[in-house]
Amino acid sequence: MARKEPARKDKPPVRRKSWAVRLIRNVLLWILPVWAVWALATPVYNRFLATAAENLLHIFESPNVSDLLVQGAHRAHVQRLDFPPARSLVGSIRVTDLHFHLVLLGALFLGVPGVPWRQRLSNLSWALLLSVFFHLLLFVFWVQFVYATQLGAWSLAHYGPFARNLFGLGKHLLDLPFKLSLPLVLWAAFYVGRMMEELRK
Repeated sequence: MARKEPARKDKPPVRRKSWAVRLIRNVLLWILPVWAVWALATPVYNRFLATAAENLLHIFESPNVSDLLVQGAHRAHVQRLDFPPARSLVGSIRVTDLHFHLVLLGALFLGVPGVPWRQRLSNLSWALLLSVFFHLLLFVFWVQFVYATQLGAWSLAHYGPFARNLFGLGKHLLDLPFKLSLPLVLWAAFYVGRMMEELRK
């Protein structure tokens, strides 16, 4: 008589972590490495932004009167060459504050699960290029904001109400909601479709 084998209990299937959980985990793992690269590149990038923004300002000036002087690794001073030397320095900006959000942007793009490395790096490169244009626009608006609203009678004499409102509102919008949301907006532009597919599984 054949012996009856005891029924085997099937092991429950291993549940794979959801795509969203893996994304959050990967982003947290990438934050520190991306921050280290950003911190090392910041002095060079700040000088590039100051030089490029100065050249953009000169396109609309005749003669060229704006001079962006980089001091140290993080700060730039705005100088107007048509002002007396004692009053030529009209403002200063911490250039690093324009682009610290690149840390989150890099971590988001590198942390996307299930995407080949070549595609991740390609998408990150496009996002970084778009960010450079945004930083230059913000820098120019910041300088124009100083000229249009911070120099008292000179600002009133050289900038009308529309220009003062344009540069004042534009600077604040670019520097707060637009800058802080830019990493998420760029990430969504590349990956929102994939995210919706993964969440529906």
